[in-house]
Amino acid sequence: MSDAFHAHLQAAGTVQKLSVHDTPEHNGVVERLNRTLVECVCAMLHVSALPHFLWGEAVQHACWLKNHTLTRALPGTTPYEAAAGSKPDLSMVCEWGAVVWVHDPTGSKLDPQACEGHWVGLDATSKGV
Repeated sequence: MSDAFHAHLQAAGTVQKLSVHDTPEHNGVVERLNRTLVECVCAMLHVSALPHFLWGEAVQHACWLKNHTLTRALPGTTPYEAAAGSKPDLSMVCEWGAVVWVHDPTGSKLDPQACEGHWVGLDATSKGV
């Protein structure tokens, strides 16, 4: 609430909107999104039978899907398209928890070159697909 913080927000072009503390019911849109993401995570963990400690990856994948698919708030476009100006490429998206084969070059020539794994989402820092 300092003047320096207000100046920083104004310089960044951010509009500050305050709400009353301890009243999440006043943040209806955000609370609904949180509930939607949690329900999606529960479904993904249940269907995939993967351990619950992967809930963070499931949330990231659910949020990525939400941003790359159509929404009623932006008729005929996706949030990604609105921000980036181009349609998202969904051709490489797998079902979360699906069995995938991971290249494993360790071992000799006669050893298997891949091991079984599970798709847990895209890596934001990777340059790979």
